[in-house]
Amino acid sequence: MRALPLAGYLLSFTLGCSAFGQGVPPNLANTLGTTPPDVKLVDTQGRAFRLSDLKGKPVILSPIYAGCPSACIVISRSVKKALSELNLNPETYTVLTFTFDPKEGRAEMKSFQQKHQLNASNWRVAYVPDDDALFKLLDAIDFRFTYVSEIVKDHPNLLVFLDSEGVIRHYEFGLEFTPAQLQRGLRIARGEYTLWERVSDWIFPIGAVGVLATGAWLMLGGRRKR
Repeated sequence: MRALPLAGYLLSFTLGCSAFGQGVPPNLANTLGTTPPDVKLVDTQGRAFRLSDLKGKPVILSPIYAGCPSACIVISRSVKKALSELNLNPETYTVLTFTFDPKEGRAEMKSFQQKHQLNASNWRVAYVPDDDALFKLLDAIDFRFTYVSEIVKDHPNLLVFLDSEGVIRHYEFGLEFTPAQLQRGLRIARGEYTLWERVSDWIFPIGAVGVLATGAWLMLGGRRKR
């Protein structure tokens, strides 16, 4: 009987971490349908721009940090691979990879871009030079991270899809993103979604949190019985 709580805990931990990393999942009820602040960013060429400059087509937001030892690398490479397999017209969407680490700037992001060859014409790699603006953007997409050490950070693994007006329409969660995930996100950002897709953005995070809570309850319950 002692194995059951442990098994439940391990299952909940595995499922939760595979979807969100070690970070806290966003509350989509507070973010979907909202517009992030029009913050100023600077790309790896030193060119300043604002989120509003990207309006007119769907945008895939990919928050990462350049010093990430694993997850951010896998995320970026999988997005690149998935989009390559979809072979979409690059004029129909934009990818914006930006660092959520206020300590990182142009040099770190340029190194990350070059190392992982994120060189597509519609792929912007950037940072937010103003810390207050950065955290306002992160708050708007409800992206929470914590410091494990000076270098390593716990963070959710996700992509945020904005529509052509800059409104948050969809999230995709995972580590290795698939062509199907990218295609679905872009389709929803264009306003093309099923009834199930209208509600699934809320159901998935709630379900994952529920699994984590159930595992913790089983583990604590097992301890009380000893």
